Amino acid sequence: MIRAEGLCKRYGAHVVLDGLDLRIDRGERVALLGLNGAGKTTLFRCILGLTPFEGRLSVDALAAGPSAREVRRRVGYVPQRPPIFDLSLAEFVELFTAIRGAATDGAAARLEAFGLPLAARGRQPLRELSGGMLQKAFLALALGDGRSVLLLDEPTASLDPESRRDVLRAVAGADLETTVLLATHRLEEVRALAGRVLLLGGGRLLFDGPVEELEAAAADERLLWVELPGPSRVEAARALEGQAGVRRVYANGRGIEVAVASGAGLDALEALRRRGLAVTDFHSRPPELETILERLAGEAHGGPVAAGTRRAGSPRDVGAGEREEP
Repeated sequence: MIRAEGLCKRYGAHVVLDGLDLRIDRGERVALLGLNGAGKTTLFRCILGLTPFEGRLSVDALAAGPSAREVRRRVGYVPQRPPIFDLSLAEFVELFTAIRGAATDGAAARLEAFGLPLAARGRQPLRELSGGMLQKAFLALALGDGRSVLLLDEPTASLDPESRRDVLRAVAGADLETTVLLATHRLEEVRALAGRVLLLGGGRLLFDGPVEELEAAAADERLLWVELPGPSRVEAARALEGQAGVRRVYANGRGIEVAVASGAGLDALEALRRRGLAVTDFHSRPPELETILERLAGEAHGGPVAAGTRRAGSPRDVGAGEREEP
């Protein structure tokens, strides 16, 4: 179980986590979402005891922090880009288990289950492993004996589709008692692995609920891409300002991308036609996860929201934000 009460982290005047309250029960699979700079990686660093913080934070009822060795023993961590040491796979396993005080036999068995038997691959340098193999190796070690929590920081971000599926299958096969907290930008990973979604924005909890409710936030919106001649793009954006059903307008390559309420796309195109603007091509699609996050972050007006709800308000454009740490 992970529990935070009034969790704060500041870097000078920059507030990364702002009085965060949350509770994740044993065995829950939870997706942690948010734009860049929302506080996701900083939350992981706090849980791992890699940075001091204010407020309360515990894992399995044990206080977390830089000196909490027992908490670190219980938490497995897989970063987005695992470090590549100048070691063979077998040497890395031996070093890792020695540092953690874990059994080498157990690690070897998990590696074999993930398709990395030490008998065949133990002498292979880490630098020669594919991205998917390296992530599976770190995942096998992160799921070591006595780990009750698994933190995954965008573990598939740099992988090809086949390697991504392998890693997701490995995570899905984790012990049912293991609490999994997954930071990701991929909606398919949220659907596959998580029963609950946490959305961070500005260091606060903006959404806490099932993935179905997050997807419902996108059900009434479409993204309309409109191609126009270069000089017309600025005029087109101005023409759509204040247009009913138009929520946001972005520059996008040879045209503009317009976030519209479902059913308002044709009205937006008609508004451009009335201004005499030549539309050379257009198509629409549902919004991607990052667009949904931008919208929800833009709708939030301070303070956490209740579980299973999202804030109402006037949407506004939201940038990628600042980096979490200096």
